[in-house]
Amino acid sequence: MHSFNELNDLLDNLPFIVIIGKYDHILGPRAIFSPIKIVDDQFIRNLLRDALNTKNKFVILNYDDFYSQVCKVDVKDETARGKKQLYAIILLRHVDYPLIPTVYFQRIEMIFRKLGEKKILIDDESIFNKFAEEIQNIYLEKNEIIPLESANLEIRSEINTIRGFCELILEEKDKSGKLSDDLVIRYVEIILDSCDDIIETIEKNMHNQLQGN
Repeated sequence: MHSFNELNDLLDNLPFIVIIGKYDHILGPRAIFSPIKIVDDQFIRNLLRDALNTKNKFVILNYDDFYSQVCKVDVKDETARGKKQLYAIILLRHVDYPLIPTVYFQRIEMIFRKLGEKKILIDDESIFNKFAEEIQNIYLEKNEIIPLESANLEIRSEINTIRGFCELILEEKDKSGKLSDDLVIRYVEIILDSCDDIIETIEKNMHNQLQGN
């Protein structure tokens, strides 16, 4: 992998670096996509092992000059142990930058899942590169600040999340003709979380305005 100095240089100029990891039941934890050259992936293996050994969906791991925020994603796989394959979307970020709100990871996971289970499971680097490029288009080329502090943008993002998961439910219904209870419950829980975040953002904004007056 790049030396830590080289990695820090990259993180000085980017909001984050996206790495996709997989906890393979045979090969163990490994990186399957990275925009940076990885010579010795022991760092990534340790990171994945630490992240995937916890029950939390979102994991934060701290280092000296940077930290990682990890979103774990279960993908249905009939050939895997437990009928699912564990993936990790890892965002490496400079220690001086604030944490990225969970709502953005929900959006990123939605984009990841829209790649399709079959395409994800073949571990095609070009598929993951497409995913990384889409994230780049959202957060880098448009020069959006991470995290977005504006209440209006926060609310808009939450609404986009709700809309996105509603679209996923409809797409799944059109594709398979039915919906699993687990899928609906998982998506509804995320939608309800976004609704709570919208209410909290509005209340916080109103409070700040009252304090300002």
